[in-house]
Amino acid sequence: MGNTIGNNIKTFRKSKGFTQEELADLLSVTPQAVSKWESESGLPDVSMLIPLAQVLGVSTDALLGYDSLSENEAVITRVRETVTGLKNSDEGRAERALKISEYLSTETTLNPGCFEIIKDYVEETANLSMYADPVLENAFPDDMEHIEKLYKDAVRKGAYLISHCTDKVLIDKTHFGMAWIYIHEKDFDNAREHINVLPSISTNRIREKLSMEMTFFESGFEKMKDDIDANSIVLFDLVASILNTYGENYGWWGEKEEALEMCEWCERIIEAFASRKEAVNMNHYMRVRRSLAFFKMVAVKKSGDDEGAEKLYGDFAKEIDSSDLTDEQKQVIMDLLNNDIAHYGKYAQ
Repeated sequence: MGNTIGNNIKTFRKSKGFTQEELADLLSVTPQAVSKWESESGLPDVSMLIPLAQVLGVSTDALLGYDSLSENEAVITRVRETVTGLKNSDEGRAERALKISEYLSTETTLNPGCFEIIKDYVEETANLSMYADPVLENAFPDDMEHIEKLYKDAVRKGAYLISHCTDKVLIDKTHFGMAWIYIHEKDFDNAREHINVLPSISTNRIREKLSMEMTFFESGFEKMKDDIDANSIVLFDLVASILNTYGENYGWWGEKEEALEMCEWCERIIEAFASRKEAVNMNHYMRVRRSLAFFKMVAVKKSGDDEGAEKLYGDFAKEIDSSDLTDEQKQVIMDLLNNDIAHYGKYAQ
């Protein structure tokens, strides 16, 4: 977006789906006035800035271009490099999650117009809420007052993003993170409100399907192949995420045999999908393979069969070692699995 008020008005108007005439009606001005603003042959009166920002659903700073993209990119890069450093520290997972949320709380206060890091703050606080949840890990039993302040801060800033941001992807990710915070707070009514506005796959009327078909009619099958490859990766990520949820909950809460049956079914689907390597995100593939293997071990260990859990570990290690993955990928999978065992193994006693 060009850092000019005319271009900003045009961009925000289009993102709201307004025509120039519709925006003019909402502001009680003529369409010609809106046209002049956008072409910058004339500028809106100062008294129009607040009504314009309100109708377009943005801050006056955004309308005037003060939260410019280049400034935000510098902030995003710096903040995410710091977060990566915190994630790679030697502290435990829960302690790292708390430090990341605390850091992002400060950064989002200093940079209230940077929606990318607000979204990151909500997502990282959602991650923290899992560790703090007394039903799950109860990592901070003596510090919940501080944790709950972070929840409220992240939710407040997330609500601001949803109200003022025009990027639907950021809005959806923020809804998703806020829903998780509310779930771990056992505030299911508020969680449901955020869940219900998220896109659903249940109708099968999804953008990727129709866009792919349009590419065929517009540019032919050869061009459509590129869309097919890109959509295959998106589909794999969605399927892998859902199957991971199945395996996780059956592994922790199901009976041994039903958990093994479910996890093995999930593994077969993942392996079938990955038979076409260009159709998968390899990083996501490695993570879900190790997760499903771990959840099987959890189910067996919870049943009191320590020897069976050790055998599953050995069988998985042999399977990975004989696979066509690179040596680096094999090491990544086993490191991820060993980290899970070190962190979560105590909960499977």
